[in-house]
Amino acid sequence: MYSAYKAVRLALLVLCLLVGSSKAFLAPKGGPKTTTTTTTTTTTAKVLSSGPSFHPKQQQHISSSLMATTGPSSTGDRATYVDPDFRLAGIFLSVGVLLDTIPYLQLTIGPIVTLLGILFLVQTFRLKFVCDSTSFELLNTSQESGENIVVGGANRWKYSSFVNYEFFPKGWIDQPQGPILVYFKETQTPSDQWNKGPGQSANSNEALSRGAKPGQVHFFPALCNTQQLRAEWERKGCKKLD
Repeated sequence: MYSAYKAVRLALLVLCLLVGSSKAFLAPKGGPKTTTTTTTTTTTAKVLSSGPSFHPKQQQHISSSLMATTGPSSTGDRATYVDPDFRLAGIFLSVGVLLDTIPYLQLTIGPIVTLLGILFLVQTFRLKFVCDSTSFELLNTSQESGENIVVGGANRWKYSSFVNYEFFPKGWIDQPQGPILVYFKETQTPSDQWNKGPGQSANSNEALSRGAKPGQVHFFPALCNTQQLRAEWERKGCKKLD
């Protein structure tokens, strides 16, 4: 029974790694899609080579933003769909497999880490991170309603309501493994909801005295290309504390 359990975990890890790396092995074949991709790549190269000089991180942001998928948002506005990222699911599944080799942990922490990896893998397929001209939206393709399960209302927030955002752990967004969590704080949600859950600490007098801005706190796993997401939020003028 336990051997079968390990085999399932290993199979999920392989699936995650294959999906996450598929773009590196599968080139588009013919038709308008190939032409569009080539044109976009060429345009990006010209911007980065012949235009004004950019910091390497800014170059990466520009390239990522231009290569993102576009389509309609829930309101019909033309939007950018941030690419999914399977690294977080792959990391958790890999750690789960590693914990299988450690006595006691293989029957306690190991299954928990593996279940989180499976959850992240499924949610990476389901969730769409969408940026249109006015708002950021989190779409769940498995549900007809996009209502927020914590405070209610649509999972859609205007850029003008952002008072801060960050990627945790700090600095990991530019590292190979990527960050674990995406955080942002906004004032669009009614203020009577701001102190629920982690908002109680984030909006405390102590936090505000250290420079925090009051608002509704949101955390979600980094299941998308966070460099693309950061580039979009920067381009849309989302406020961020130093």
